[in-house]
Amino acid sequence: MLTDTHLHLNEYEDIEDIIERARRVGVEGFITVGYDTQSSKTSLSLTKRYTDVYAILGVHPHDADECNEDFLNWISQNISDKKVLGIGETGLDYYRKLSPKEEQIIAFKKQLELAKKLSLPVTLHIRDAYDEAIEILKDYSVRGVFHCFSGELIHLEKAISLGFFIGFDGPVTFQNTKKIVEIVKNCPLDRILLETDAPYLAPVPFRGKRNEPSYLLYIAEKIASIKGIPLEELAKISVENTKRCFPRYAS
Repeated sequence: MLTDTHLHLNEYEDIEDIIERARRVGVEGFITVGYDTQSSKTSLSLTKRYTDVYAILGVHPHDADECNEDFLNWISQNISDKKVLGIGETGLDYYRKLSPKEEQIIAFKKQLELAKKLSLPVTLHIRDAYDEAIEILKDYSVRGVFHCFSGELIHLEKAISLGFFIGFDGPVTFQNTKKIVEIVKNCPLDRILLETDAPYLAPVPFRGKRNEPSYLLYIAEKIASIKGIPLEELAKISVENTKRCFPRYAS
C-alpha cells in the first residue's frame, strides 16, 4: 500500500475516477495540498467527502500576497480538524519569482511561526533558494518535508540534520537525471516520502501528460530500484515515514 503525500485534488473535475484508479493500484491515502486561499479551502472540503483524503493548508511562494491575517486566522480556526495534517505548501521560489523575494520571505516566516505555534509539520516548496530557506528554518523548531527535492547533496544533509523528510516525485524517473538519482541513493530510507504533485510532473511513461495519483506506483518502483530493495519494502517504509512526518495521519 502507498500514500501520495503531495498532490492537488482541487485541480481535477473527475476526482471520483482519479481516486478510484489510484485505489486500484494500492494507493491508500491522499494528502491534498493547498497553495492559496481557494485551493486550501477546497482541500479541506474534500477531506469531508473522502475518508482517505487529508489536507495541508497554506500559501505557495508564488501567491505570497495571499498570506494575510484573515487567511492565517482561518487556518487556525480549522486546525482542530484531525484530517488537517500541516501547513503548506510554503517556502521560497527564486526560479520563477512570481512574487517579490521580500514578500515570499515574509509569508514563509509567518507560516513557519504558525506551524510552530500549532505544533504542526510544514510542507516546503523550495526552488533555487535552498541556502536561504535552510538558514531561515534554523530559527524555527519545526519539522516536515522538503517537497519535490531539487537541492544539492549538501542541502540534503542539512535538511536531514534539521529533522526533515525528503519528497520525491516524477522527475526521479526522467532520463538524464543523475543528480536526483544520486540524491535518492544518499537519502536514508527512513526519510523518504513518495509524492506525485499531481496533476503536475507526471513520471515516465506519462511525462508531459496530466499526472494523477495512480502513477505513484511508477515513482515508487524507480526509487525501490535505485535503493536495491523490493517495492513492497519501500512501500511499507514510506507509509511509516508518512506517519512519522505527519503524526495526525497515524491517528
